[in-house]
Amino acid sequence: MEALPDNWADIQPDTVYLSISGLLVSFGSEQIKLGLKYEQKGKHLKAIEKGLVPPRGNVGLVASQESGYDLKSKVLGKGGDRRFHAKFIDGILHFPGLVTEH
Repeated sequence: MEALPDNWADIQPDTVYLSISGLLVSFGSEQIKLGLKYEQKGKHLKAIEKGLVPPRGNVGLVASQESGYDLKSKVLGKGGDRRFHAKFIDGILHFPGLVTEH
């Protein structure tokens, strides 16, 4: 199992990666495009690596409020206005390409 890359350009669609927190994660083509477009510094990938965190004042994964989605990435500071949403499919946290702003 490959470790989660630290930049979007190295991520391949539908490849399963192992995060430092022990989560299995994968990304759809649309999510990779959105990551390359909005998130060149890899902050969301670092948040995904960190895993579940309390919802206030933390960088990591928190519960998603979107119907059909389980978790979303959360970053603070520049780039923190976007959330990448994911759902568990067969034990793998998959990011298909839903991005919201708050």
